[in-house]
Amino acid sequence: MAWIYLAELHYLQDQPCFPFQKAVSVTAITVARWCNYFYARLITLKANSTLVEERRGPLPAVAQEREAFVADCVCWLLENSITPQLFCLLLDDKPLPRSGRVAKFDHHDDTCCWVLNLSELEFAELQRVWKANNLPEDLFYPENQNRCLPYPGTDWKAKLLRVLGVQKCYTPRQWDVERSSDFGRS
Repeated sequence: MAWIYLAELHYLQDQPCFPFQKAVSVTAITVARWCNYFYARLITLKANSTLVEERRGPLPAVAQEREAFVADCVCWLLENSITPQLFCLLLDDKPLPRSGRVAKFDHHDDTCCWVLNLSELEFAELQRVWKANNLPEDLFYPENQNRCLPYPGTDWKAKLLRVLGVQKCYTPRQWDVERSSDFGRS
């Protein structure tokens, strides 16, 4: 059975020195082990670029070739995007892109929306690879661990947002930081 895992934004957005490119590369190369297809698209090209904006197709069948191919694909996306976190890379065991289905590696546009669709065994293997590469084992977390609260604040904007149902959501690490900072204010 597959589970949806969300990106831990505490690392990817709140930590300016976090090795983002390494995290993307290690994660993509590892997840590609369980995939047969890829879809890559540049969303924001650098000025005067004449690059092809989209690539798709089957992944190489040989493990070493697949690893090198995915590493090159990640480099191509990161080197040619104006904003490093804004690109599309999908890796899956079925042809891509597919509407209505979350890919095993699903980075549709921005890193805040990056998700993984893996079995528990695949995710456990990925965590071992992160650890071996000095990346946090909780780089992603099960989606049911997200914490959402009514939008905070007392001004008119906050009240309006709460009436509209807008929430402030926290990843597990962000929630821990928020709780510890609230504790310090008490």
